[in-house]
Amino acid sequence: MTMPMRLCTIALTWIATAGIAASAQEPATFNFVTANSRGRIILPPGPDWASDSIMLLDDGTRPVITYQNKTTGIVLSIILFPNETGQPTSESCRDAVIRPVLDHLGGSATVVDQKKDMRTGNNGLQLALESYRIEKVGDISLQQQNEFGFYGDKSTCAEVHLSKARYTNADAAQIESALKLFKFEPGYEPTAHDYSLLGTVYFSGAHNSAAAAVYYQRALDTLPPTPENLNTRRVITDQLAMSYGISGDIDRSRKVNEAAIARDPDYPLYYYNLACADAEQGNADAAREHLQQAFDRRHNTLPHEQFPDPSSDDSLAKLKDNAQFWDLVTRISAQEKKEANK
Repeated sequence: MTMPMRLCTIALTWIATAGIAASAQEPATFNFVTANSRGRIILPPGPDWASDSIMLLDDGTRPVITYQNKTTGIVLSIILFPNETGQPTSESCRDAVIRPVLDHLGGSATVVDQKKDMRTGNNGLQLALESYRIEKVGDISLQQQNEFGFYGDKSTCAEVHLSKARYTNADAAQIESALKLFKFEPGYEPTAHDYSLLGTVYFSGAHNSAAAAVYYQRALDTLPPTPENLNTRRVITDQLAMSYGISGDIDRSRKVNEAAIARDPDYPLYYYNLACADAEQGNADAAREHLQQAFDRRHNTLPHEQFPDPSSDDSLAKLKDNAQFWDLVTRISAQEKKEANK
């Protein structure tokens, strides 16, 4: 399902606060959270850190974001994941990660200078540390220093990983300074805004619609059902439906829109998304009906939001050989252009 991206003003405002997706010289901070537990890390860590990538691993439970320091070249990874160790401690989180990593490296890499430590972090919590240097992998010299820090409680582990290739002792102070930027707030309860922002970062910044769906779904589930949240709910629902559809889960995309129509029957993009789902599944009659319903409600789009041009939609184009359906698409497209030129 390849529908055009539709990020209206609300979503664009949210994404503009995230360094990954915005071009602002001084990116504002945002809350890095999981979709299934408490806690946050405020990112980015500072203006010298450029965002590099964002992923979502382990069935949507482990968000990973990486930065690189523009001056020192140090790579920083921030990871949140469920604490499944049975122990509500930072040490248990550390050991659950580091032991498998070292076991994996043992067969191919020369690992030296391994150290463990505990300290009280800037947030007053116990920070479990571990470091080692990979001298070489096989016959290739690497000299990569790795510094890990972990916070943990009964539900969540928070991990920071700092690495520097071609490490020298002169880099030690820079790594230590970067480690002090790591602050985890275990008691923070993420909001629908937090989930939506990260959903948008995954959707448009990382082009990972499956990961976006995890966060948009959580945002929709936690957004208070108040009248003042109606437009926000419409935006989140639209983005969620597209995320499911683009990632191939057409049935779930359909269910999201059908449930939304039952609550809010006047918003056109719910029907438009159904038309796209119909087209993906080869149902021209249903696609024509839903597209007409969407067009009939086109004046109910949100401020600064534009009704999509169906003639440029890759999903709808799959029914281009159906004369009745494509005639409707052509007429709607022409009417939209006519109204836009008034």
